Amino acid sequence: MPHWSGVQRPTDAPRCFHFSFFSLAFFYCMMTRRAIPVVSELPLKETLQRCLSKGSTDAFSSLSPPSSLSLLFTRGVCACLFVAALFYGCFAFLRSFVLVRTFFSLGSLPSGDRVRDQLMIAEKAMPHWAEFVQKCPVLFVILFLVALTRLADGQVVDPVLSRSLYTDDVAVVDLSGTKWESIHPSAPFCPWLVVFYNDGCGHCRAIAPIYRELAAGLDSAPEDDVLRMVTAAAVNCAVQLSTCREQEINYVPKFFLFMPSNCAAGAKGSCDAGKMKEFVIRSSIKALGLFRLEVQGIIKENMHVDGSMMQRCVGMRRSLQAEKRARRGGESSSTDPFVETRQLYATDIAGAFFLTMWNEVSLVGLDSPGPLGAVKCFLRIVEAALPGLGADALLEAVAEIENGTRFSVESWQEAVLAARIPYYGAPNEVQWRTCKGSSPSYRGFPCGMWLLYHSITVNVDASGDTSPLEAIQEYVRYFFSCEECRQHFLEFNFTRDGDPVLQLWRAHNNVNARLAPVKEGADPLVPKRQFPDAEICGTCRNSLGAFDESEVAVFLRKWYEWDLSAVSTSTDESGNSSYFFRPGRPMPFYKDPKQRHRDKVRRSLLPLYVFLAVFVTVAVLNAGIFALVEEE
Repeated sequence: MPHWSGVQRPTDAPRCFHFSFFSLAFFYCMMTRRAIPVVSELPLKETLQRCLSKGSTDAFSSLSPPSSLSLLFTRGVCACLFVAALFYGCFAFLRSFVLVRTFFSLGSLPSGDRVRDQLMIAEKAMPHWAEFVQKCPVLFVILFLVALTRLADGQVVDPVLSRSLYTDDVAVVDLSGTKWESIHPSAPFCPWLVVFYNDGCGHCRAIAPIYRELAAGLDSAPEDDVLRMVTAAAVNCAVQLSTCREQEINYVPKFFLFMPSNCAAGAKGSCDAGKMKEFVIRSSIKALGLFRLEVQGIIKENMHVDGSMMQRCVGMRRSLQAEKRARRGGESSSTDPFVETRQLYATDIAGAFFLTMWNEVSLVGLDSPGPLGAVKCFLRIVEAALPGLGADALLEAVAEIENGTRFSVESWQEAVLAARIPYYGAPNEVQWRTCKGSSPSYRGFPCGMWLLYHSITVNVDASGDTSPLEAIQEYVRYFFSCEECRQHFLEFNFTRDGDPVLQLWRAHNNVNARLAPVKEGADPLVPKRQFPDAEICGTCRNSLGAFDESEVAVFLRKWYEWDLSAVSTSTDESGNSSYFFRPGRPMPFYKDPKQRHRDKVRRSLLPLYVFLAVFVTVAVLNAGIFALVEEE
């Protein structure tokens, strides 16, 4: 072994090898967006305890909601770890580069002394504080494991990130699930009133102000009122899909009262943390007084209430509300004035199609013949009317289910992504243009679905075997989660003899007329009106102001005429592409739908291939360094 007289020995290769692995692994997690959303929400102390414990992985599910201080601290630590990983990752590459440069400069394999000299020059440039990270690889092991396994998902979610209708209401707690022990230590012992909703559901938006009023009144209830024990919460099924499937939510909004199972009325002592019992609240939310009475009755009948239990539940609710208030502290709102877009963007049609496939079909599932037949018929109509939306690839996925493949949300959503539907935005945040509202809680998905339905009736061959309106109604019957909206749509008496374009247009204007006086959930800057107005169609009304349906039919067929090039080449105000998956390039087409799936798999594995290739390169070069340094 060589002696390093008066000079510090370079970092040994095995240590650098191990560190290179964890640095690159962390980069891979960051590249696939798996580290930040999980780790940034964890209190560091609890994370370390669970990573180092010998318990089962279920221990991660009991993480309590982090305070704003712990969130700030944890995010700071994660930022420092990322910078350290970046620095040491660069150092690992530098070591490899030194070996390669020395090799090519000499034209032969360099001696160990020459390599050592070059490595010492590189290592002396490193700051002293960096040795701390070098000597603590366990931090990177913990960070990598937590990021990779996603074991630390909490149950209380950021209202902004979850697209909540209750972002500004601290009285309503936004949840991602109903694992009560993960929400708060007292949660399994207290009653919870939870509304399951969809942020794109018009009726959910309409009842939101009344639910806020009910939630705000819990704190002001009399001291002896059992309603003081209740915590109001909300779960957005458009985001928390797995939770809603677990609760078998087949329509929204749906109200549940969750009660501790071992708290029978008249029981002595405190409740035990058993499995929560569920009560579906069937009273109309609009009848607020009756709603409160029903909740009170269920609690009195099924739960023993005493002063200590009341105090415990009230304290929990106020703690969670304070946490939400702290989370909202950094929220910034746009000050740009809103201007309604009166132009039709095909990307809004694609966005609605993507969301209904991604959310609505996933929520209901394709496990029974009714939904399976409805979605198959609907996709055939979309394929015929709107080529390029990816319906052909989804029909391939439906055929696999018909042939015996078991439906799962993961495989279906993978097929939806593989279909490459050319919408604008990202899977968790579709960007609207024609359907953009003055606030994210207005317009959007319901507006986009109307555009999709109108486009189908205009562009499909009405003389075909399947009526487009029948296919749409059957799809709505199974997959439109907004219960009230669904019932209203199914009441329309469409006929095969009439023009489907005009029939759907009349139905839509009837809906607009019915909703025009309704203020709850309506966009104040985009009032409901009869379409088309004189601004966009001056010939659509006669001298008496009534619609000239022959002119309206001509206008609608031109307005909703499908132009695929408008989807694949349109850009936003910044010049960006109108679809998320391949910026700046035209949308590819495949004659073989299976090729879509294969192409998607190759793209999704690219980060892994890059990671493995770089890691192997660094490992081999560092092994060479180690061999040269140690050979003498």
